Formats: sequence, structure tokens, C-alpha cells
Amino acid sequence: MAQSMSLEANESGRLWGDDPEARRALSSPDGCRVCARDPRGRGALIETADCWISIWPEAPLPGYVCVISKTHVVEPYQLDEDAQVRFWLGCMAVAKGVAELLAPAKMNYEIHGNTDPHLHMHLFPRHANDVRVGYPNHCRVTFERSPEDVERLDSAFRASLGTRAWWSGDVPRSCVPYLPD
Repeated sequence: MAQSMSLEANESGRLWGDDPEARRALSSPDGCRVCARDPRGRGALIETADCWISIWPEAPLPGYVCVISKTHVVEPYQLDEDAQVRFWLGCMAVAKGVAELLAPAKMNYEIHGNTDPHLHMHLFPRHANDVRVGYPNHCRVTFERSPEDVERLDSAFRASLGTRAWWSGDVPRSCVPYLPD
């Protein structure tokens, strides 16, 4: 039996045409919503010299992760070449950790910045039985992670990042604010 899914538009991209000045403001370091808040408050697990590796209590898919650049740029090519390499290697190390932990059929990698114009990469581990088989990823369907899920992902990231020369591995567990008492 054929399945169907309907998607409703969100605010993503509306500022491009409706209010280009507001879009320009959001795209600047002074107006950026990502720069204005501490991502650790939303659940950054690990902090490297160049990025935050975040996992929020609610996620669109099991194992979903967001890697956020600490440097305010909208596009990856705006980073200097060394920072581009470090950001990409960080994303790939995290993807490897997720893949080794969850054994997905496929990892999906997405960089948009339509809603928050600040460089970040979404990592979506896709499984044969996930809720969006045959459909694109979007963040309008969520599930709640358990503290055990968060801890397993944290351990997987640390193990994968531990093999990288630029990762010191000495980030304290206090960077894991979501683990409830």
C-alpha cells in the first residue's frame, strides 16, 4: 500500500523574500540567534576548539546530532581552509561514532542555515524502519531521548573523536547538561 506524507511550510526561508533586512541581521554575528545563546544550554555534549556537538532531548530521529561551528559564518567556504578541515573532520568523526553505535543503513548529512544562518551540520542516521522511509528528513516529528541514549551517544562521540590529533578529550562531563539527576 502506498504511503503519503504531507508537509506544512515553516518559517524557514521566509525572511529571504519577506524581510531581507531581517535576514541580513540574522546572518551577522551581532544578530545571530546561535551566537546569542550558549548551545550548551540546549544540550551540547562535547566542545572542541572549533565546534559544539549537540544532542537535544527531542530529536527527529534516533541518533540525530547537530555539529555547530563556533565561528560565525553562514557558509562553510567562509571559514579559512584550516577551519574548514577541522569542522569537516569533526563532523565526520561524530558521524562515524553514530554509525558505529547505531549501525544505520545510511548516514544523511545536511547543511541548510535557512532558519538559523550560522554554519551547522545535521547528521541523520537512517534505518530501514525509521518514520521517514521514502521521505526527506525534516524536524517537525520528534521523539524524546532517554538519559541512557544521551550517555551512549556521548561515549560514542568521545571514542571516535579520541582518534583525532586535534581533539584533546579532556572536556568535563559538565558539558552534558541534559543528563537529569
